[in-house]
Amino acid sequence: MIKLNTDKIYSKFRDIKQSIDRLKAFRDISLDEFLNDRDKQDIASFRLIVAIEAAIDMCLHIEAKVFKKVPEEYAGCFKLLCDHGLIDLDLSIRLGRMARFRNLLVHQYWEIDHSRMYEIITGSDVGDLEEFMSQISRWISNRSRDQDFPV
Repeated sequence: MIKLNTDKIYSKFRDIKQSIDRLKAFRDISLDEFLNDRDKQDIASFRLIVAIEAAIDMCLHIEAKVFKKVPEEYAGCFKLLCDHGLIDLDLSIRLGRMARFRNLLVHQYWEIDHSRMYEIITGSDVGDLEEFMSQISRWISNRSRDQDFPV
């Protein structure tokens, strides 16, 4: 059995955490201020891309190494983690939406609804990334205790 690269996973945890820390700073500004400041929009876009891509990379790594599956789309990766019992269904659905928003940020930046972006960075969506890290961390801890399923 191929082992997970836990260094890679924990590196992705750091990327997510650093981005979340930066995104939380936007909670202190108003929607109007955000919508009128292109630099803030660019920082938020970049940090969302980094955080979401780190979660996707982690998801793809686990699926490929442990379950020998590769999803057809990034959003589908979180569904596979749910199907394998690593994360709960509601979280997988919310992370799938975030993956699709990441695609919009990366490929169709001219169509970004910055009001929606503000909702994401000031609402509960960022907390979903923290919950994802928590559920994956718990799975890794449980897995490392199981001798038949080593990390």
